[in-house]
Amino acid sequence: MKKFLPIFLVLFSTYSLSGPLELKHKSISLNGIYSSIPEKSKSIALILHGTRGHQNLEIITMLRDSLLENGVDSLTINLSYGINNRTNDFLSCDIEHKHKQSNSQDEIKLWYEYIKKIGYEKIYLIGHSRGGLDIINFHESLDSKNQNSINSIFLLAPISETWESSLDRYKKKYNIDIWDLVKSKTEKLKISFLGCEDATVHRDTFLDYYLVGGDAYFFASDATRFADHGLNLHLANTSGKVHVITASEDTITPNTHKIVKDIAARKTNIELYQVEGSDHFFRDFYFDDLMEIVMDGTN
Repeated sequence: MKKFLPIFLVLFSTYSLSGPLELKHKSISLNGIYSSIPEKSKSIALILHGTRGHQNLEIITMLRDSLLENGVDSLTINLSYGINNRTNDFLSCDIEHKHKQSNSQDEIKLWYEYIKKIGYEKIYLIGHSRGGLDIINFHESLDSKNQNSINSIFLLAPISETWESSLDRYKKKYNIDIWDLVKSKTEKLKISFLGCEDATVHRDTFLDYYLVGGDAYFFASDATRFADHGLNLHLANTSGKVHVITASEDTITPNTHKIVKDIAARKTNIELYQVEGSDHFFRDFYFDDLMEIVMDGTN
C-alpha cells in the first residue's frame, strides 16, 4: 500500500506548505522538496533532474527559486535508483547498477499523484537532460484524462539517443558490439553506462535503459523498432503541449535540436527553442533566457 509521509514541513499559511517531503514507495523512502508561495499558487511544476543527478543541482535549484519568484509552486524530486532515502549526491559509478528506468516512471507517478491531491489548477512537467526523456516517457504512459490535466511539458536539453545511435556510439568509441553482449545472456556487464566508465551493470538494467521492454523486444523479429523507443517517437505521437529547449553549445546532447526540428515542423503542439551560446546546463545569464521561455510557456 502506498504511504505518503510529508516530513519537516514549514507552514506558511493554512493552505501552503514548503520544505522537504518524503514518500514511501514499497520499502524505499523517496525524497523531494515542495516549494510554495505563501498564498499558494494556482499552478505547480514537477521538476526532474538528469542522469544520476539530484534535486539540489544548480539548474534544479535555480528553476525552483525562479518559478517561486514568478508565482509558480514546484516539487523537485530525487529518483531513488533503487537506493533507500537517496539524498542530494550524484549516484556513484562504483555501485552495482541494478536500478531500472522503468522503475523511475513509477516514482514520478507517485509524486504526480501527490501534487494532484493538493488541487492545483495547472500542472507543468519539467525535465532536464535524461530527466526530459523520463518526463515525456511518463506523460505518454498516462491515460488521456491524466494527460489532459498536464498544461505544458518543458524538456530542457533532453537526451535524444536511440537504440541505433547507441549501437553506433558504443561501436565507434569502445569497439563494443552491444548486440553481442546482450545475446550472450551474461548476467552482469562491465561497460560504460550512464556516464560511468567500466561500470558493473546488470544485464536487465542495461536492457531496460536502452531497449524499452527488455528481452521481449530484443528477441522480436524486427529489432529495428528499438530505434523508435525514445524522444523522437514520443514527440511524434504526443498530443501534449511540449516545449523543447536546447542549447547551441551543448556537447552532451548535440543532436537533439536537429532531431526535434523535423518533428516540430510537422506538429503544432511541439515548440522548439534554442538558447544561443549556452551549454547543457544553461549557466549564468543563459539561465535568464531559459526562464523567459519557460514563463512564456506557462501563460
